[in-house]
Amino acid sequence: MANFTFTGPYGDIECVVNNCMSNEIVLIMAHGFRGSRDGGGRSTAFAQMAAGVCKVVRFNFNGSQILSRQVEELQAVIATVREKLKPQKLFLLGRSLGGAASMITASADENVDGLILWATPNDLRKTFWNALGEELYNKLDAGETLHLEDERGKMDLTPDFLTDLDQYDLSVLMSKWQERPLLILHGEQDVTVNVEQGKKNFELAGGDKEIYTFHNGDHTFSECATEANATIVKWLYSRT
Repeated sequence: MANFTFTGPYGDIECVVNNCMSNEIVLIMAHGFRGSRDGGGRSTAFAQMAAGVCKVVRFNFNGSQILSRQVEELQAVIATVREKLKPQKLFLLGRSLGGAASMITASADENVDGLILWATPNDLRKTFWNALGEELYNKLDAGETLHLEDERGKMDLTPDFLTDLDQYDLSVLMSKWQERPLLILHGEQDVTVNVEQGKKNFELAGGDKEIYTFHNGDHTFSECATEANATIVKWLYSRT
């Protein structure tokens, strides 16, 4: 299957497909806050490795960091993948905030066969207090729009970013995840989403679940991406 583009709820979404010739298992990847489908090359490298056991679909959210909108876009990607690729099994992999979007989406869609949470929060507001810092977080929480600029470019973050998070209780969602397969990966040096959040997600879930923590792992897994990639591929292979 070639790459494809479709019209999503907030604009066109281009999906990049890494094909697997041996089966019809599909993994959809959702990137994190201010991330991309390429992940600085790390997501691309993972997709190439994982294509040995399944098709991998990557896409970019359309610029908005609002979680509920990202959930809508992920739902649209899933619907289009089902129409075009007709997967025998469908798994979601979400990194950081993309993990929250994946958790929310999979919890509402019983036909998602499994979930992979990579550096994914359990407490959304605490996570963004860490990510933004106390001063910026308090300004946003008080109703001020933030104008962010760094190596990833410029972005305006509006106060509804925070209030939108409040409709989701990730602990409740995890406590209801009792049967389908779950894999959690988290870095012990993650200062954005503390490893305890990953452990809490694991403790709340039931059934077929595994967790791997990485001693040298930060939020982006810059020092242990290859090891994490291999862990996911092995887990996927055991379920295909």
